[in-house]
Amino acid sequence: MRQFSIARGGGLCLGALCLATATAVLAQNYPSRPIRLIIPYSPGGSTDIAGRLIAQEFTASLGQSVVVENRAGAAGNIGVDAVAHSAPDGYTLGLSGMGPSVLTHISGPKPGFTQKDLIFVGNAGLVEMMIVANPATPFATARQIIEAAKAAPGKMPYGHGGTGSPAHLAFELFKVMAGVQMPEIAYKGDTPTLSDLMGGQVAVASVSVAGAIGQIKAGKVRAVAVDSPQRSPALPDVPTLAETLPGYEAGTFNMLVAPSGTPAPVVQRLNAALNEAESKPALRERYAQMGMVPVIATPQQAADFVARETAKWMKVIKEANIQLQ
Repeated sequence: MRQFSIARGGGLCLGALCLATATAVLAQNYPSRPIRLIIPYSPGGSTDIAGRLIAQEFTASLGQSVVVENRAGAAGNIGVDAVAHSAPDGYTLGLSGMGPSVLTHISGPKPGFTQKDLIFVGNAGLVEMMIVANPATPFATARQIIEAAKAAPGKMPYGHGGTGSPAHLAFELFKVMAGVQMPEIAYKGDTPTLSDLMGGQVAVASVSVAGAIGQIKAGKVRAVAVDSPQRSPALPDVPTLAETLPGYEAGTFNMLVAPSGTPAPVVQRLNAALNEAESKPALRERYAQMGMVPVIATPQQAADFVARETAKWMKVIKEANIQLQ
């Protein structure tokens, strides 16, 4: 029995050693074939453009082609679900926004994956949101909007691009922190929101910087404040909401994700490649044009960020009694 136990124990140790060796070899040789990057939205949007920029950089730095695949549907959940259920070998990656990373796990119909089914390899960039106003209104600052809303509780509506969207949640956080009551009018995206804002149907709105910057520069929309903690590179003269409401921070993001179980050395290789790409001036300039900000982060920092966002928006959704669809 003793000899059998020793032999058996030795076999187990050998098995663990073989597994560790195989993992090391995989990481050393990675990547040895093309990589698939799933974008869970339709072509042409900021996430799609960011993904293609990253794919180009990865192709150059990793020495293998990175093929972009758009798999849209269910607010990003279909594409991210495909990533979560792929082989954890580093050859299927995805970009996951605030919806599939956070919101879908808080309220509403549950997807076929959980946050634990994903590894957050790194932060592929923040997507900036902002408050804008019709130029015919007196609203040039966030403080003026707050004062007007407090003077007429529940009588000054704001527009946003859809129930449960980042623009909606960002303004609801603004309302909570400012202590104001403002009814919401939901549209289907930034374009119809801005159309009604310019038409005077609403005085203020919550939209993405990328969606509004053209109208702002044309003088058709007034920029009031950005939701990010620092001023936007695209609109450096526009103050942040945090300058009026200390601690305020909103917006959405894109996380580079891989299936849970992807070997740590592979994750580290991908993280290094992502951070290298986001450090390049050309990519940073292109991001700024889209109202995006690159973020250099480790996998642990990316995961911690998602955890903080989940707790923050869970509180906002509960306090505002928002029902996500």
